[in-house]
Amino acid sequence: MTIKNMQFTCPNCGEESTYPVQTDGEAPEQSGLAFHQDLGNLRSLDIPYTNSPNRDAYGPLVPQGIVVHYTQGKYQGAIGHFQNSASKVSAHFIVARDGRRIQMVPLPDPDTNGPRDGRYTAWHCKGGNTRYIGIEHEYGYTGATGPQDWTTEMMESSAELSAYLCHTYAIPVEVPLAPDERDWFTGFGGHYNVPNNSHTDPGPYFPWDYYIDLVQWFYGRMAADSPPGAAPASAKPIREVHGSGKPAYQTL
Repeated sequence: MTIKNMQFTCPNCGEESTYPVQTDGEAPEQSGLAFHQDLGNLRSLDIPYTNSPNRDAYGPLVPQGIVVHYTQGKYQGAIGHFQNSASKVSAHFIVARDGRRIQMVPLPDPDTNGPRDGRYTAWHCKGGNTRYIGIEHEYGYTGATGPQDWTTEMMESSAELSAYLCHTYAIPVEVPLAPDERDWFTGFGGHYNVPNNSHTDPGPYFPWDYYIDLVQWFYGRMAADSPPGAAPASAKPIREVHGSGKPAYQTL
C-alpha cells in the first residue's frame, strides 16, 4: 500500500481539496465525492449504527461504486465478526434475510460526528477500499448456492439502500463487468470483480438483473420525492421497469 495526495473537486460548489489516499496501484480519479452536498435534499434512511474498529483513516473514501458481498454466516454473527478487531475485516452495511440493516463504518460527509466521517475506509476489498462502499448480505446456510438464498425482503432492503447511495454519491446504476472480469469499475460489482481480490462472492446465483431493476425503481421514487436538482446530473436515467410497479423476483 502507498499513500498518494489526490485532488478532488466538489461537484456542487467547485471547491478543490487535497487528501492523502491509500492506494494499491492506480489511485482513484473520480470527482463525485459529495463532501459539500446537502444530504438533507434526500430522504434519509433510518439505519442503526454500530461501530466496527476495523477501519482506517487513510481516506477519504471516494465512492465510485458499490461492492456486493455475502457474509457466509448469520446476520448477528457477521455483526460480531466485524466488531472483533482480530478479524481485520468490515463493511459499511450488513443486510439481513428479513430486511434488517445496520451500518458499521462511516460514510463520507462534511459532518465528522457519528456514522458519517470522510476520513475512514472499511476493510472489505483491499485496494478497492478507497473506491467502493461495501454491502454485505446475510448468507447463512453452508453449501447453499441457489436463487432461494436471496430473499425478496433482503433484496428490496438492499436495493433501497443502494438507490440512496447512488443518489448521494452520483454512482451509476449499472453492472459494467461480467463475473469473470476484474477491473476498477464504476457502478455495481461483486467482490470477485475487484482487482487483486480472491473472493467469489456474491456467487453465480445472485440475481443481478432483478437487483438493478429494484435499485432503479427505488432511485426513481427517491428522485420524485426530492426537491428539484437533488438528483445528481451524472446519475444514469431510470428506465421503465415492469410498468410503474415494483420489479418482481421470479425464479425458475
